Amino acid sequence: MRITRIKRATGYRVFQDFCWPNDLHDFGQFNLIYGWNGAGKTTLSTVFRHLQDREPIQGGDVELQIDARTISGTDFKSASLPAVRVFNRDVAIRSVFESSGELEPIYFLGVDSVETQKRIENVSEEIRSKSAALAEAESAAERSRKALDEFCIQRARLIKEVLLSSRAPAYANYDKKRFKTAVTKLNDVSVSLAMLPPEEQTHLRTQKDAQPKDPVAELQFRALDLPALTSAAELLLRRRIISSVIKELADDPEVAAWVQRGLLLHSGSRETKTCRFCATSLSKSRLTDLEAHFNDALSQLQSEIGTLAADVESEDLRLAALQAPEPATLYEDLRDDLRSAGESLRGHTATVRQFLQSLRRTLVKKQQSPFEEMALDTSAKADGAAIMRSLAAINSIIKRHNDRTTDFQNSVKDACARLEASYAADAYSEYRRLSSQVDQAEARCRETEIGIDALNVSLATLEREALEYRRPADELSADLAAYLGRDELRLQARKTGYRVLRAGQPAMHLSEGEKTAIAFLYFLKSLSDRSFDLANGIVVIDDPVSSLDANALYSAFGYMKERTKTSGQLFILTHSFHLFRQVRNWFHYLPGQNKKDVAARPARFFMLSTVHADGRRTARLGPLDPLLEEHESEYHYLFKRVREEAGKNQDGELLERCYDIPNLARRLLEAFLSFRFPDVDSLHTKMDQVDFDAARKTRVLRFLHTYSHHDSVAPPAHDLSILSETRAVLRDVLDLMRHADPGHFDRMLEATTDR
Repeated sequence: MRITRIKRATGYRVFQDFCWPNDLHDFGQFNLIYGWNGAGKTTLSTVFRHLQDREPIQGGDVELQIDARTISGTDFKSASLPAVRVFNRDVAIRSVFESSGELEPIYFLGVDSVETQKRIENVSEEIRSKSAALAEAESAAERSRKALDEFCIQRARLIKEVLLSSRAPAYANYDKKRFKTAVTKLNDVSVSLAMLPPEEQTHLRTQKDAQPKDPVAELQFRALDLPALTSAAELLLRRRIISSVIKELADDPEVAAWVQRGLLLHSGSRETKTCRFCATSLSKSRLTDLEAHFNDALSQLQSEIGTLAADVESEDLRLAALQAPEPATLYEDLRDDLRSAGESLRGHTATVRQFLQSLRRTLVKKQQSPFEEMALDTSAKADGAAIMRSLAAINSIIKRHNDRTTDFQNSVKDACARLEASYAADAYSEYRRLSSQVDQAEARCRETEIGIDALNVSLATLEREALEYRRPADELSADLAAYLGRDELRLQARKTGYRVLRAGQPAMHLSEGEKTAIAFLYFLKSLSDRSFDLANGIVVIDDPVSSLDANALYSAFGYMKERTKTSGQLFILTHSFHLFRQVRNWFHYLPGQNKKDVAARPARFFMLSTVHADGRRTARLGPLDPLLEEHESEYHYLFKRVREEAGKNQDGELLERCYDIPNLARRLLEAFLSFRFPDVDSLHTKMDQVDFDAARKTRVLRFLHTYSHHDSVAPPAHDLSILSETRAVLRDVLDLMRHADPGHFDRMLEATTDR
């Protein structure tokens, strides 16, 4: 794995608002990052340090691109990361000399145990093979777990969507965990009992979505005694009256009924001897004949028939009033049952009413023709018991409705529970299949892990037999002597690590140069430790030669080059142009470095700088300026930058753009004057040697002393009106150089034009 980009960094130290530029090439195998102090090198090495320690980055957002993956700094603890080793001088010295007082031991494999070494290699190879198998098994297990998890999530979401309602709030948080609980309660027997047909599921869904309704009164109805009515009617219809019959009245029941009514209106309290219809006299004999025709037996019969007909009509009216309740008054899932029972009631009621009405018509006809013997129409079938059965069915439905109203919440709960069990039962077979795949995959992982653990125990035993760490101590002592040019400092191997000795005694009061040398050489030696695979690892070295003299610098570079040339990926960050030049020349001669396509080159060069925007300083990473890459000194680059800035017009962004310019100008002027006056130390004294306008020299000195601080950018703590003179002062510096050495100035102008 390699780091290809720092994709984004915001709010993290000097990287306030950084995105990898679109036109900037990716990191390569070898990377040189040049930038002055304060440009962000330490921040970058801190990011790499977090990567090494797998420690999440706090206090900002950082994203790295490792191969094709984007990894956030907050995920360093859990993400799959490459092995990284970082050298930062200050951190390295603190960790070496301010912790336990001893350096951690570096382990090499012993050279005396060839057979043990072979066994170690064989066991290591077997561990690698099993580790690959474990990775594959874990991947398969993860896929199986993911498939099971997605299945449970999908089924839980389905159950939640179906069961969630205002009456079933318990399902608002229904998730995969509850689904697993439901499905694992089932077995091969209970699953068949839990499954419901679609129509039953629809019924239960309707039930659980219902709102509580008011109770409905059950139907009250006295049963009809149809046999008694029929028997009474048959007796009356067969009864015959013995009397003196007037033929014309017997033959015409309608006229007979009219005459009988008229007789009553002409007798009793209304008695009269004159016909109220024709006003003629009524003969006594006619009245006697009529009274004989309409005797008491006939009246009795007609009265009984009228009473029975009225009873029949009353029963008919009672049936007409018998109605099932409106379906809308019941719960929705009971309505179809009520409609069916209501239809049955209406059908049976209609049949009985039809019979009763036929019976009444026959009785009325008999009443009008009392002398005629009549029979009932037997074609009509009337079943009063069927009505009562329909009533019982309706009342049973009403009772279910009323019972549910009385215990409504429990009925909703029961409906939801049955539906949940049904849906779980539907998923039971697939859940068992997916769970079995997970169990099998995890069993393979456990079996492989047990095998790897056993091999690691064997490997540890073999390595204890073969490991040695005294040789690195001796080699470090030799390296230190060559590095410093003296052998008074040595490293002594102890059980807990290495102790630094001076002339055989524990070293006290080590100088900064000695600490730097020990820390850096120890770091380089640790790259060969068995715990780090250099060929596949990432090495980061941040300014290892700070404060070293020239001899130490060349020695440090030699050790660094030799120990890191086989790194999987190398980053060197420096503000020292001397070290930069050494590394640049090394990288220039790497195989394939002369290819036209930058992406095909093994080494890449970068420039780290800062800009000011919105009142704050932020780091920028870009390609290295060609002048720095092609020339053997920093002087060309400084001259070009000062000349470019001096030629720009005054604009609104002047102050933000000019914060780092005083340092550029000071370094350029000091380099120029050092060659002209090598025997003079201070910049002020050197300026006195130059024959140039005194006022302009004073302005240059005041500006440089106020706004430059060697090779770091100082915060703006002075009058910004002076900083606004930047470009005018830069022109003074260039004019001074042209005046002091016009030939040199013209050559520099030609060398840096169009670069």
